[in-house]
Amino acid sequence: PIMATGLGEFLRSLRRGLVQGEQNSPARGDTQVREFARMYIIAYSTAKLDCMLSVHLRLPSEIILKIFSFLDAFSLFNISFVNKQFHDLANSNALWSVLYASEIEKKMWRPRVSMIKEAVSSTIVEEKPAGYWKKLLLKEMAGYKDTMWKTELKHMNPHTGMPALTEHVLRRLHIQWEITLTNRHGRESVYEQTHTFFEDSSVTVCWSQGAWPCMYTVNSLQLHGIMCPASPAPGDKPRWRSLIRKTALQRTGHCSFFGADRLVKVLQFDKGIIVGLWRGNWKIAFIMVNLHFHKLIERSLLGSRFCPYLPADDNAVDLDYSRHGYTLHIVLHNPVQRIMCQRFSPLYTRRVMSQGEFVQLIAIDFANVSEHVPVTKFSLPWQAQGLQGEVERCCMMTLTVLDEAQRPFWCVSSTVKMYRRQRVLDLENEGEQFIVLYGDAEGKVKMTFVWMEEFQHYFLVQLVTMFPTAKVKRHFSGEC
Repeated sequence: PIMATGLGEFLRSLRRGLVQGEQNSPARGDTQVREFARMYIIAYSTAKLDCMLSVHLRLPSEIILKIFSFLDAFSLFNISFVNKQFHDLANSNALWSVLYASEIEKKMWRPRVSMIKEAVSSTIVEEKPAGYWKKLLLKEMAGYKDTMWKTELKHMNPHTGMPALTEHVLRRLHIQWEITLTNRHGRESVYEQTHTFFEDSSVTVCWSQGAWPCMYTVNSLQLHGIMCPASPAPGDKPRWRSLIRKTALQRTGHCSFFGADRLVKVLQFDKGIIVGLWRGNWKIAFIMVNLHFHKLIERSLLGSRFCPYLPADDNAVDLDYSRHGYTLHIVLHNPVQRIMCQRFSPLYTRRVMSQGEFVQLIAIDFANVSEHVPVTKFSLPWQAQGLQGEVERCCMMTLTVLDEAQRPFWCVSSTVKMYRRQRVLDLENEGEQFIVLYGDAEGKVKMTFVWMEEFQHYFLVQLVTMFPTAKVKRHFSGEC
């Protein structure tokens, strides 16, 4: 699929380059190159892939480089996945330095643009290490000036432990999120976000407009971060896409039933992705994703179309931190309002041996009535195609655990669902009891609620988190 994508983008861009070149009256020396390029396009248009590959194998590297010079950056990046020869040639500093100079020249507000372009076109180009100009250009196309927004993200919210200006930076850079659905035949459909809801440590993104397919025809979902121009204009360059997550959506794949109302039923994938289906026909009505603020801007900008951004490890230096207090910040919310927000600090670990070796943080103990927290009604509102509804006893959870140095230890954004508790806790207050469970490879969360009919409220009477001791050792590079 990568090879086909690369060739497709390569040839579409090559056709555009040839048309522009003809309008600019190319030199006679380019005639042979253009004839070879036309052979590529003819082979592609008639689906003769073998013919196309055999043509490029007979061409010298100089001719292929000349053909590549007609490509834009997006197509040049994709064509590098076709084979080793294309990869080596498509990463040439000579090609990327010209593209970088052209990109810089468009931004006339920058100082001494002519000097920058002159430097790029000089012999300094080949003196730079391989991939230098490509990396600079991809940063420009991603639209980030890291010295600016990375400085802004250093200011932490003391309540959540997350960068205080995350929402501000996301809005200033015009970062949005889009999903790509791929059907069984490999055809892709792209959907732009329709609604976002910002909390102090996460953002919920909703997609509810467009012509949606039936669920059983969709193979996968890809979530990309993009940076949209403030005033888009016809002919704008393709937007850089940074892969955040790819999820299999086969009907028989790994998913769970999340809830339903009179109009829709909701499935949950990969904890943080929920898909609403119209009852009776399995056609998609809406999709929601909850994204934690931890490294969200980096994940939305610095990945590629096929590979997500991978943050560097940031282990603690003082091994005693693992024995000191943790901070837990938890928010229960839905796409339109906050349900509960609590912060617990300091919390100290206890070892538990059930189902393996874990460390445990108890934020709320059911035996201590003074710690119990009132919670408003759980629900998940939705809108799609002019209709609206509400799925009961489910919501979204954004949980952040920080070590004593206030560095993220565990960050979770997920949908959660209430279940009736089979084994009732011995409490003074009578009422129906419910439990919320969450678990992944990094940790577990357990919450117990009691419904008080006279107050028309839930009460959170137990909140416990557990982590494998191996995670603690890995985070602190030492013993827990």
